[in-house]
Amino acid sequence: MATKRKGGDQRGSSADRLRRKIKLMYRHGDGETCPCVHCGKALTMKTMEQDRIIPGGPYNMANVQPSCKSCNMLRGNSPVTPFPIHQGA
Repeated sequence: MATKRKGGDQRGSSADRLRRKIKLMYRHGDGETCPCVHCGKALTMKTMEQDRIIPGGPYNMANVQPSCKSCNMLRGNSPVTPFPIHQGA
């Protein structure tokens, strides 16, 4: 389990979160955009959320993937990834 930082937030500092987002943009996309792992929607730094692969697990690069807000919310705590989102929609 991830340890909590000074502010009590296991996501880390805002600098930690920004570094992860930048790495995700380059790992899954072209550095400017990347697709949501669930529905394929193009994401930007502003629209990407860091979805944990193992719900409740640590916020580290091995356990985060890019997701849009609606897919991340719909997936919730499901252990299935990529989650079958927007079927027939």
